[in-house]
Amino acid sequence: MPDNYDVLIVGGGPAGLAAAQAAAAQGARTLVLERQNEIGYPVHTSGGSWISDMKALSIPDHLYHPISKVVFVSPHREFALNYNPAVACVVDVRGLYQYLASRAIAAGAAVRVRHTVDQVLMEEGCVTGVTVKNHVSERSSIHAAVTIDASGFSRHIGVRTDMGKAFRRYGYGAEYDLYAPNYPQDVVYLIMGSAYAPQGYAWAFPRGNGRVRLGVGVIHPDSEDDARSYLDRIMHELPQLSDKFKGASPVEYHTGLFPAERPVERFSHAGLLLAGDAGAHGSTLVGEGIRFAIYSGLMAGNVAAEALKAGDTSASFLERFDKQWRHRFGRDMDISYMINKHIASYSDEQWDSAFDLLKRLTPAQMAQAMRGEYSASLVMGIIARNPLMVATGGKRFLDLMLERINKPALLPAEG
Repeated sequence: MPDNYDVLIVGGGPAGLAAAQAAAAQGARTLVLERQNEIGYPVHTSGGSWISDMKALSIPDHLYHPISKVVFVSPHREFALNYNPAVACVVDVRGLYQYLASRAIAAGAAVRVRHTVDQVLMEEGCVTGVTVKNHVSERSSIHAAVTIDASGFSRHIGVRTDMGKAFRRYGYGAEYDLYAPNYPQDVVYLIMGSAYAPQGYAWAFPRGNGRVRLGVGVIHPDSEDDARSYLDRIMHELPQLSDKFKGASPVEYHTGLFPAERPVERFSHAGLLLAGDAGAHGSTLVGEGIRFAIYSGLMAGNVAAEALKAGDTSASFLERFDKQWRHRFGRDMDISYMINKHIASYSDEQWDSAFDLLKRLTPAQMAQAMRGEYSASLVMGIIARNPLMVATGGKRFLDLMLERINKPALLPAEG
């Protein structure tokens, strides 16, 4: 098969497939390399997302399940928010990824599964492709004008080209995908506290047809606890869920890693872009990555195609991807990270106190906060609904949020 491409994408997840669609749609000869046997498996994410983003990204509605109620549970508190119409959803992860692959292929991209990258090819400091081992262990070299690292948490290309070290702070998640005939299919549970999710949170995400994803995420090295050990405890011992999981049994088991750091300093290098988790483009607030990966991939694919048309794949040209991404997402991601660092070490008493404040927010305010769409009006609304915060440390933290909201989004070298 041909071994020269315009755009080479390492990783067949949402970022890589979106990048492939965007680049191929502009006429770039595009190839995606996926190391697994199939697109979308194994599953490494719970699939929580937002209906407005699925619509904006033209994702068919049969690939996501709407959620109309969210129940928050802390050690000694509980409150619920109802949404009509629904705003949140749980995606069919495997179905979504394969749909994104079909869009990329329809646009003209090629996909190769069971292809593992060995080495990065470079000439005079510019990335020019990779060496790869295929499904029958044959090794070959694939050259491209632009390579996009969309390999997720592992960042196979980024770490080999000195674009940031391996992630040191990360969320580790473990999850059952259960058939649970007694679980209400329109209700999400989010659980905090040391008994079930130390230094993180637990979730129950229904995805339709009696299926539910029950998971736990723990941030390392903030905590050394093993997320896997909490799954059965939540399923059988948490009072709010024990009856809902009566007669339930897992049919799948998933694990995954998610960067719990700020985005890497640079997403671009001569001949190379980083997209999705490879650049830490997800929200650390709740460990949400899918929609951000798709947006990031589309941006990266478009910039790669623009570079080809301009005949310029230098770092200075490709840096426009950094600027576009930070202009759209940088400020909110910085604030999400600040919040994550603030709440990750909460004690049970602090979670109970936080819930006393959060339950005063409107459903719309809570949805905006969880989406990571921060604004001065949101912060002022939170303060208005929680006047006691003026006399506490919480007001000081919100003042820091306001200060960050009012700062321009800059590249790290500029800020």
